[in-house]
Amino acid sequence: MSKSPSRFQNFLRSTPPELKAFETVFMRGIEPPTIEQAQTLKEALSHQDHLADHWTHFAHQNYDRAQTKTWIDLAFSQGINRVYAAPDTLVNLFQQIERVPLWLDHHLLALARQTVRRSGPLGNWLLVNVALMGGYRYEGVIQPLLLTGRLTEYAPIRLADTTQFVQDVLSEDGLKSKGRGLAAIIRVRLLHAHIRFHLNKSPQWSKENWGSPINQADLLATLLLFSLSFLLTCRVMGLRFTKKEAHSVIHLWRYVGYLLGIEEHLLPSTEEEARKMFYLIGKTQTLAGPEAALLGKALHEVPLQYADGHLSILQAKMSMKLRAAVSQLFLGDEALQHLGIPETKLKYLLMSLIPFIYATDTCRSKSALINRLCVNLGGKWQDHYSSAILNRSQIKHSKT
Repeated sequence: MSKSPSRFQNFLRSTPPELKAFETVFMRGIEPPTIEQAQTLKEALSHQDHLADHWTHFAHQNYDRAQTKTWIDLAFSQGINRVYAAPDTLVNLFQQIERVPLWLDHHLLALARQTVRRSGPLGNWLLVNVALMGGYRYEGVIQPLLLTGRLTEYAPIRLADTTQFVQDVLSEDGLKSKGRGLAAIIRVRLLHAHIRFHLNKSPQWSKENWGSPINQADLLATLLLFSLSFLLTCRVMGLRFTKKEAHSVIHLWRYVGYLLGIEEHLLPSTEEEARKMFYLIGKTQTLAGPEAALLGKALHEVPLQYADGHLSILQAKMSMKLRAAVSQLFLGDEALQHLGIPETKLKYLLMSLIPFIYATDTCRSKSALINRLCVNLGGKWQDHYSSAILNRSQIKHSKT
């Protein structure tokens, strides 16, 4: 077996404490990952996105930023086959993006959109305070963020961009040709390639320790936070999904992963495969050191950065307590200490709400009319929330 980055832990080691609850509850009845699958994941730590990287390298050598944007805009708006004299590296990239996989089911994409939007504010809070916050605990994943600097100042922008990305992906027809979601995915994919271009040349980046920057394994881990983590945390909080709804969410993010340049053989096609991959990633990851608290604390304190005046500050502090309670309930007390977030008794309030949420969602599941109403109201709330934090972050950024 080839030498792996030092962050890659032995798959055969005992289950780390932060993964034991997941193993006990969510791996029951599922065949554990194999050594061969662990080897595949290890190799993915050194794999990048060769199509996007080849284009980015070519563009840096031949064009300025305005020219590069012109090529991308033409390819997106017209389709790559209609762009006269397009560079081969751009053609190769957009041919992969425009190629529709045989497994893609547009009906499942539409169902996934309804399923996620139905979760309303609860889905947003779980994404931010469990999925994103929990991801900051792992060494290799956070290195690109650490090396960009300005962790506190950029936290509101990262939160706004992530939230807007999800809303773009979930927009109606967003993943079809010229859709908002497709445009957002291409922007993120090219941003990743741009960051890799610079980090690969940086003496601060250690491939021996972390593998390649924004590699295939880390992209997959992030994808599972949007898909599997959403499903599991929503269920714990009392929301109900049919098997088809749960499968549609996995299917949606499988396609997003394909568009982001993740190798198809890595992308889980079922929830069982997603659980197995999540478990494998957790067993082989290395927890970050004190730097995890820099990112965790910055994300936790985003509401305070927007506060202006005594009442606003009071509201921000209450929001932070509720956010901490969500993180504490799912990630645990030790994780909160690791992330630099104070513990709170409000987690017990959240736990007391679970039976009410479950009963309410059970009623919703028995009525098509109520279900449509929940999808409509939940989606409108998510759209409003996304617009609000995007506007606040832009105002904040313009002042800095």
